[in-house]
Amino acid sequence: MSATVYEAPRAEPKPGETIVTSTCGHNCGGRCVVNAHVRDGRIVHISTDARRWNPEHPPLPACARGVGQIERTYHPDRLKYPMRRTGPRGSGQFERITWDEALDTVAREMLRIRQTYGNAAILDASRTGSQSMLHGRVAAQRFLYMFGGCTELWSNMSAEAEVFSVRVTYGGKDYKSAGREPSDFVNSKLILMWGWSPGDGTFGTGTMSFLKHAKRHGTRIVCVDPRVTMTSRQLADEHVFIRPSTDTAALIAMAYVIVSENLHDQAYCDRYVLGFDDEHLPEGAPTGASYRSYLLGLSDGQPKTPEWAAAITGIPAETIRRLAREFAMTKPAAIQAGYAPGRTVYGEQFHRAAYALAAITGNVGVSGGSSGVSNGATGRAGIRSLPAGKNPIDSKVASPLLADLLARGTAAGYPADIRMIYASGGNLFNQCPNTTKIASSLDKIEFFVTQDHFLTPTARLADIVLPATTFWERNDVHTPWAGAGHYAIYMRQAVEPMYECRNDFDIFDALARRVGINGYNDRSEAEWLRELTRDVVDDFDAFAAAGVARFPPPVDPVAFAAQIREPETHPFQTPSGKIEIYATTLAANPNPYGLGVIPPIPTWFAPGDDATRFPLSLCTPKSRARTHSIHGNQPGLARVDPDTVWMHPADAAERGIVDGQTVRVYNDIGATVLPAQVTDRIAPGVVSIKEGAWFTPDENGTDTTGCANALTTDRAAPSGATTYNTNQVEIVPA
Repeated sequence: MSATVYEAPRAEPKPGETIVTSTCGHNCGGRCVVNAHVRDGRIVHISTDARRWNPEHPPLPACARGVGQIERTYHPDRLKYPMRRTGPRGSGQFERITWDEALDTVAREMLRIRQTYGNAAILDASRTGSQSMLHGRVAAQRFLYMFGGCTELWSNMSAEAEVFSVRVTYGGKDYKSAGREPSDFVNSKLILMWGWSPGDGTFGTGTMSFLKHAKRHGTRIVCVDPRVTMTSRQLADEHVFIRPSTDTAALIAMAYVIVSENLHDQAYCDRYVLGFDDEHLPEGAPTGASYRSYLLGLSDGQPKTPEWAAAITGIPAETIRRLAREFAMTKPAAIQAGYAPGRTVYGEQFHRAAYALAAITGNVGVSGGSSGVSNGATGRAGIRSLPAGKNPIDSKVASPLLADLLARGTAAGYPADIRMIYASGGNLFNQCPNTTKIASSLDKIEFFVTQDHFLTPTARLADIVLPATTFWERNDVHTPWAGAGHYAIYMRQAVEPMYECRNDFDIFDALARRVGINGYNDRSEAEWLRELTRDVVDDFDAFAAAGVARFPPPVDPVAFAAQIREPETHPFQTPSGKIEIYATTLAANPNPYGLGVIPPIPTWFAPGDDATRFPLSLCTPKSRARTHSIHGNQPGLARVDPDTVWMHPADAAERGIVDGQTVRVYNDIGATVLPAQVTDRIAPGVVSIKEGAWFTPDENGTDTTGCANALTTDRAAPSGATTYNTNQVEIVPA
């Protein structure tokens, strides 16, 4: 008998109505049920999974963005037909052309640029705006690799600091399966939520419900964040304000308290941890190179006391001391370290310090504890995506450096001068740092093609624009990625492709034939979906008809449980087989990407930005009205979470700013204009602008819509991570 359960999470249709189950094909962190109610070939209503919440079999309800898909699907600004630019880049001046004209032009230009400059001159700027197993970025990668390769932006824009830190601390385990299941939250006596707000970022469908379930059963929740987030408002027993980019210092000071007061788990460290103390350093490591020596100041003369950290972080020393004692003495305790503090100039140090705190207190691999990783423990449950193959050329650039790559190219040591850009399902120019610099660095670009649903800030700069279908207009499959359960959703087509829109996969198939690629596609859509799901879906027809396939949960809901339970037969996948607080890979190669030195142990580095001219620290949280920039043109949905700049009352008063007043936020990078929201829900000296608003500059280059990336620097952390949350600004009345 199959262990997979197929279920239809929708009501019975009314007369004349068809109900189709799918899920939003966007990169929000959730994977929720959205049901399209279709009449006469048109979606008239969207419902979701309305079952009562049950921790043993949780429903998959959608948020406002899921319900807002009608506004998006039938938006008057949908791209309807292929277009060719007729005016200057960014002017929005295009003319309608046929699909044959568009595809012939793209194919001709691709062949010309490859012949003239080589494949590295082609940049893949596709991203995750259209996500699923068959359609989306994988379709673009498959095409470009078969074409001979391209330059790629290699680092994960959301989580590269965590990706890197999991690899060097715990070994080869995928970062998306290095945390724990939400079902385990209830087993924690204490959850320290550090820069992690699933109430704003939808970090897994049902994650907030599991946290509420844990709270009802006595779990104490403490949130550390520059802002009182939606999660903190609903769940926190205590909120601790912190300055952005200083989280590592606070974690290191907590570790100092734990070690200096002998509250750490020495027996656990002796058995499972490398580099906690000098007695457990790898052979050849310098004397005094351990984490303990660093904490106590034996290696550099500076004990990492709470008083030391208080001056850096803004957290009172006594609060740091109390939190450290509570975390060490409460068993089991979990630290859920979010992505946001890792999106800083030394973001990898935050994650490594969080993992070290979990390790020295004996909480890794223990039910109710955690590794410090914010994702789940299982990943995709065996469902595969369209095979992209391997890029035939080695031409890669860290994603945060896109603006500099376009501006300087080989003159600055980058692997290529970019002459052509292909962007499928990605508003990358809006979402990479320093949007103004990106838009002004396209002089060398000879050809730029994008396929999307709207004329986004990226698409406005293209030469050819191709109209793509939304997920409602095609069939596909998707899975959760944030450890939010074990299931897949069949994304059944609800309506015929609108206007002249075509599926991403079909567009690349047509291009492949034009440029002489053989074998890009040899299956129908249904055949591909059967193939990609066959390892875990034992009845594809039942899956497609029902809409949801539920898979059995893992034996261990907490990652690394086997390594702790059976270390001899299940060692960590690090060179030492242990949790590496002292990372042997970094000791051997301290500058792995040429972006900066990373010490073997978690270490505090000050950001070093100009806080004199620009005294306010900017953080860029998620919007509940958008998935990154998706939905950024929906006025109805925007009312859920309006775009404002949060300011503390003291900072606003000092500048003569009142709540609701239009202000100008600026630094040396650029400027944006938006309303001020004066609130005590943000730390003094800190301001926040929600990421994803569409970059819309005026004639002077000032953004007019609150695009956070008009203010962010195009630089990478040493791990390749983005630095969205290490930026200084000033604010004046507009």
